[in-house]
Amino acid sequence: MRKLKFALDCDGVLADFTAGALVIVEQVTGKKFEVTDVTAWDFTKALGLSVHEATAVKKAIGSWQGFARSLRPYSEARQGVRRLRELGEVFCVTSPWESNPWWRDEREAWLALHFGIDRVHHASDKTGYEADVFVDDKSSHVRDWLSAWPGRTAVFWRTPHNTSESVPCGAHSTGSWDVLYEIAREAALGPVQPSLPRLERAQ
Repeated sequence: MRKLKFALDCDGVLADFTAGALVIVEQVTGKKFEVTDVTAWDFTKALGLSVHEATAVKKAIGSWQGFARSLRPYSEARQGVRRLRELGEVFCVTSPWESNPWWRDEREAWLALHFGIDRVHHASDKTGYEADVFVDDKSSHVRDWLSAWPGRTAVFWRTPHNTSESVPCGAHSTGSWDVLYEIAREAALGPVQPSLPRLERAQ
């Protein structure tokens, strides 16, 4: 069984961004929601916030030192990451909140504290990061990464906030760490995929 490289998203996979965002929503608008109310990737639209409210909430997240550090990890994620480490290296590719100047440092400290992950890439375009298994809760990220790395394993991580999104062609779909582990084991037992420069893959 060969060793794998896992590229994991953070928000929605490891960190409960939605719960943290709802705290800000209540502080800014006075409206209280549950995590299950967020049924779309854009939480402000899912909650029916006005343009003014959505702008104010996003501005508050961008100006809150400590927000990224305050997010709670999903209860099963720690054990899930520990099991993936049995199969290889785990690193994180996460989209930064660009308007928050503390975000990147806090995210790196958070990942080290909760998951022991010290390799962290901050990128909205995740296609440049090679891995054997890529896991993300945004379908466009999964689709684009799989297009850039054909033959690799991509997993669309299912959560309440992406139920309306379809599974990208060629990708797996699950919200279970046990299922992810089995998908990864199959990848570890499969043939080694060639590592090609992005320019070659685009031709």
